[in-house]
Amino acid sequence: MLKNLDYLLLDLDGTLLYFDMDLFIQQYLSLIRKQFEMYPFANDVPEWILAGTTEMLNNAGTMTNKEKFLEYFQAKTQLAEDTLWEIFIHFYETDFEFLAEISKPVKGIPEFIDNAQSAGYKIVIATQPVFPQLAIQKRLKWAGLGAVNVELITHIENMSYCKPAKGYFMEILSHLDIESKQCIMIGNDIEMDMAADQFGFETFYLNNNQTSKTDSKLNFRSGDLTLLYQILGI
Repeated sequence: MLKNLDYLLLDLDGTLLYFDMDLFIQQYLSLIRKQFEMYPFANDVPEWILAGTTEMLNNAGTMTNKEKFLEYFQAKTQLAEDTLWEIFIHFYETDFEFLAEISKPVKGIPEFIDNAQSAGYKIVIATQPVFPQLAIQKRLKWAGLGAVNVELITHIENMSYCKPAKGYFMEILSHLDIESKQCIMIGNDIEMDMAADQFGFETFYLNNNQTSKTDSKLNFRSGDLTLLYQILGI
């Protein structure tokens, strides 16, 4: 059993919410393209979305991920950043909901989080911050976690790094004014989530029968929810 932990940092994709990544990306890009149908560059939007996401993944803390993405997209479209943001938020308020059909909760996760909070643990949704807060909150609802109170959600508006950069994990500590020794990072991606091991965090690879790189020199615990309950003393 691990001691002196206060915060559970939980990845979202594949950890709290099941979905086919390839299908999600395909449908996501198709839906978001429709928001730009009135513009002559509409067919270029999916490519620009992916390239803009890469810009965020490589962000080095000079600006928020939102600012990084909009800077790139504004240069491509020549639309004002405020106009672009309004278009994206409208999409997340409307057509984004269609993606709920290809998403489903991970069995046992809502109960686990409820039990963890009852035991005194605080919850952080430590997802890759390439979506607005609105979109992540919707996805948490799809995961059966819409009513869960959390200390922090990492999203495009409040983060200036992405996983697995050190800056991502340090930014979480800064937002919450805590130390890494108080936290355990729980996720299903060795490269992205277990990277926290390098920065003083406890780590747990939650094996939900997802594929992930295994040729890693990182030090982390691995297992299912049953083992996670045991090491957290819940």
